Amino acid sequence: MKILFEVPREEDIAMSITAGTHMSEMPETEEVEIVYLAGAIAAVVEKTRIEPLLKNEKVKVVACGTSMTAHNIMKEELAPGVVYVPASFKEIAKKIQEGYIYMVV
Repeated sequence: MKILFEVPREEDIAMSITAGTHMSEMPETEEVEIVYLAGAIAAVVEKTRIEPLLKNEKVKVVACGTSMTAHNIMKEELAPGVVYVPASFKEIAKKIQEGYIYMVV
């Protein structure tokens, strides 16, 4: 099972960490991809905030380039381990097409 979380709101960052961790603990879970965009893009520059996800082998943390531009965040500011994608909606559409289970936190 592959799971994709969209996290658009800053107030949902903490819940995304909890949800991502719980879903990754399920034996049938192969990968959990968590895409931060809009107001939640703040998470991708705060390593200590998302550290549990970055340490988890089953979790991929993704930053939306469009949201980064809107919030004046440069690629160099991303926490180590965060994956940059130019546009989160393209990433989400691609993952849904690949069979990921899609959820919004």
